[in-house]
Amino acid sequence: MVQRVAWLEPVLCASEHEAAFLESDLLERHPTRYNRTLGMESCVWLRLNATPSAPSLDVVHASRPGDGAAWFGPYLGWEPARQAAAGLQRLFPLRYSGTGNSRSERELAFSLGVMPEDTSQLAGRIERVLRRDGAAVGAAVRALEAMRDRAAEAEMFEHAALLQQQVRGLLWITEPQKLSPLEPFDHDFCAHAMAGGVAVLVILALRGGRLTQRHVLRLSPHGAWRDALTAHGRRLGSMGSAPVPMTLPGQRAARSVHREWIELARQNAELMAGLAAAGAVGPLRWN
Repeated sequence: MVQRVAWLEPVLCASEHEAAFLESDLLERHPTRYNRTLGMESCVWLRLNATPSAPSLDVVHASRPGDGAAWFGPYLGWEPARQAAAGLQRLFPLRYSGTGNSRSERELAFSLGVMPEDTSQLAGRIERVLRRDGAAVGAAVRALEAMRDRAAEAEMFEHAALLQQQVRGLLWITEPQKLSPLEPFDHDFCAHAMAGGVAVLVILALRGGRLTQRHVLRLSPHGAWRDALTAHGRRLGSMGSAPVPMTLPGQRAARSVHREWIELARQNAELMAGLAAAGAVGPLRWN
């Protein structure tokens, strides 16, 4: 396999979790003879239900937004998501604040100092973590790490190992990850960059919220990116592709997820321009 490689083309992602999603998508679309696995990672969601009678935080395999609960994800990997959910419920025992609890659950709630009127507050603290609020995530991780360290000092090593798994799961699900949003959308995000006299145009093409293609083109002359995009649109039209919204270089976006994609397109353009200027990549042409 190595002998048949002509060059490597890197794609910049915002986190390891995001890169794992991209790899999973690529393996689904482009089966390769050298890949012996089918990609066994499950795509899961977290469902936060703040209903007073039976509040819960559940790991589910199919999303159903609009059912009255708050949905987060998707996340790649059932096990890290399950561990993260367990860690959050350890810190914020939401399920024991329900008014419909059994007698034994009410006893546990009493021992944890949890009351039915705490439901809203506990759900809100979990939601802050799941929305990747930096302060909330940091505080939750530090709290679990402190529990882990106390368990290790008491020689409760299995319990300490479990807490460490929950820390890892929480860090995994709170990494930046926008390659598989709850809301699917079609959009092309464009950016260009120049390094060492070499100009490059990059288009990140999203279909259904997934990165389906990254187009890279070396520009000549340097300011020809508008002509290149026009040719790109004609090419897609000739292939029968319906026109999709496109964010051009220098344009701003109102939606935060679009701003993240614009920044990622810019970073990828700068990366590819630098590599092209150094002669470290093969011919840059439309994929």
